[in-house]
Amino acid sequence: MEQEDYLIRQINQLIRVLGKLALDLIGLKNKGEIGIGIEITNQTLKDELDFDIQELMNIPNDIFVNKLITEKQFNNGCFEKLVEIFLLIADGKEEITRKILYEKCLIIFEYLEKSENVYSLDRQWKIEQIKNYL
Repeated sequence: MEQEDYLIRQINQLIRVLGKLALDLIGLKNKGEIGIGIEITNQTLKDELDFDIQELMNIPNDIFVNKLITEKQFNNGCFEKLVEIFLLIADGKEEITRKILYEKCLIIFEYLEKSENVYSLDRQWKIEQIKNYL
């Protein structure tokens, strides 16, 4: 029981960290300082999760979701925040990096579609936008 409580606290902390990163990125992007936001995001991810954006991009697509679930205890809330971060970063990157980030977003969206029983119009719109880009 104590082990479960600890794990739940860790996951909730991860969701808060990812959510704060997404909000910070939005603010910096609106100020035209996305580069600084990416640096802060990378450092925070490295400090909190022991990986950065590049390391996430390097995870093979076929094991991406499972690796984050098993090694970092990601849940759906974590994945939703990570997608927000990827989408914000992708807008400011060159085409190759943008494509990789969008592919990761699609993988996450597909996982969320299968694991949740809730239809999200916003998610569907984002999926269509990404597919149109790719």
